[in-house]
Amino acid sequence: MNISTSTRYIPNASEMLQFDEIGKDLFRARHNLDNMAGVTFGGQALGQSLAAATLTVDDWQCHSLSGVFMRGGIIDEPIDYRVERLSDSRSFATRRVTAEQRGRVIFELQCSFHKGEAGLSHQFADLGNPADPKSLLNLEQFAKQNAHRLPEHIVAVLSKPYIFELRMLEPEHYFDSPDTSFRDYWIRLPSAKVVNDERDHHSLLVLLSDYWMPGTIAVSHGRDSGINFLASLNHSMWIHAPVKVDQWLLYRTESHWAANGRGLATGKILTQSGQLIATVTQEAVLR
Repeated sequence: MNISTSTRYIPNASEMLQFDEIGKDLFRARHNLDNMAGVTFGGQALGQSLAAATLTVDDWQCHSLSGVFMRGGIIDEPIDYRVERLSDSRSFATRRVTAEQRGRVIFELQCSFHKGEAGLSHQFADLGNPADPKSLLNLEQFAKQNAHRLPEHIVAVLSKPYIFELRMLEPEHYFDSPDTSFRDYWIRLPSAKVVNDERDHHSLLVLLSDYWMPGTIAVSHGRDSGINFLASLNHSMWIHAPVKVDQWLLYRTESHWAANGRGLATGKILTQSGQLIATVTQEAVLR
């Protein structure tokens, strides 16, 4: 694996989708993505599981998926993805994927692919009038501008280069405690510019969809809430249209509920032209 013990290598979009086929419907990922907290980034298991499942389906696109996180991934060891072909009908195909390390399952995904067909069409999700992403600070600029308000380790984390580029629409929400838990941000994966396959962009969209989303649950409680551990428990997603994830996408996230050490976040992902690309739900544990 392309991992450095000092400064960890950050794979690009194409590398995140590279596998070695080590058995029938068994794929080993060539790269891991650090989440900067000592384990692999959760979105990696989501995106790579879908990418592995896609390798077993002819041409059809994924329309829905649901995954459960069981253990944190070990950064310096490869992850194997085992695909089970649950069903293949005239219009739909269903797959189950288990992600494994050291013989133990760390993540499981079930996903469905659709041939595509004519039908009713509507969209009631509204882009609104958000600020242009070019006018907003990236995370490194945000960290440097607010270094006097942030702990040193947070400044260091936000200043590190990463596979995604993110720009907050309401940066003061990072410090304030608004009446409701919501967070809107522009996000993209610049290195995906060289990726041509539409289905690969869907896998990268799924990978991207986990980034920053669970933190939305804690927004209304402020930075003094005492929460020092936050991890995704499960993640469901419905993909509505093709997308290019190297282009800016607006991620509108909100949380309507948290209790018993858990919280639920929902999100909508839209293009700059206002097309709804995906709907997401995620439950996380907060301690």
